[in-house]
Amino acid sequence: MNTKIVFLLPFFFLSLNFHAQTQKKELTLETGTIFNVSNFDWSIAGNLKGNSPNILSELKFNNIASLGYYFKGNYTPVTCLKFSIFFQQNKVINGNGSDIDYKEDNRTNPTFEKKFRSNKGDFMLFKGGVGTPVHLSTKVTITPSLFYYLTKQKFYILSNQMEELRSTYRANMKGIEISIEGNIQLNKIIYSSLTISHHFVDYKAEADWNLIDVFKHPLSFSQTSKGSGLEVNALLEGSISRVFSIIVSGSLNTTTIRKGTDTSYLITGNDVLTQFNGAKNILYGLGVGIRASF
Repeated sequence: MNTKIVFLLPFFFLSLNFHAQTQKKELTLETGTIFNVSNFDWSIAGNLKGNSPNILSELKFNNIASLGYYFKGNYTPVTCLKFSIFFQQNKVINGNGSDIDYKEDNRTNPTFEKKFRSNKGDFMLFKGGVGTPVHLSTKVTITPSLFYYLTKQKFYILSNQMEELRSTYRANMKGIEISIEGNIQLNKIIYSSLTISHHFVDYKAEADWNLIDVFKHPLSFSQTSKGSGLEVNALLEGSISRVFSIIVSGSLNTTTIRKGTDTSYLITGNDVLTQFNGAKNILYGLGVGIRASF
């Protein structure tokens, strides 16, 4: 999608709703706990042309479970303008993975295959942006928004048999996100929303393969590329007073990273470049929190 069009979308919807009158300022603050499960995999080829073989090495991080907290704030100074911020920080509590190297194309003739633990690590998500609510009725509102989008994941490669194995892989994604949020007031105390978002990101990963002597440390290799993804978030809110509400939410986030460049940093001082075949991350989330509205 053209970047200029993406940036102009909120202002287009803002112009459609500009006739709205200034209302009482509204502020909502929300915090709670959140549980995530991530499945993340990536691979590289044997050279920059993407062959010799087309998949040289492939890593998979499976069922990476993490638990943490989140904070969310919304401020609506006028009916047609809404500022939002979201921050989440998790610690990994369980997970595993596999590392496989191949000699021939299409994952044939494996030369190395190892399973590992990945029950340590971190996950962080930040979003900040602005939207313009469009009131379709007294009970239904849609809000198109534009956000700055940032995620950071740190994975560990660990082993019960080799305590000295503590390799790490850091995957960072940053870019923009456009979203459409639909809100429905079901009755006096029950409120629900559905948000569909699409993000466009720059991808950079850095790894430390701590037991491989041919690599430099703490930066053994890096990977750069671009990608995009889709997120769906469903929320149910129940009011317990005029100020406080209980929130239950669930989300699904899928991100696909395209082909890019993998750069290995050797102790000889040489840098070896090969094709990064891309990555895919599927992230499930479940949150429970409390919201205060002023």
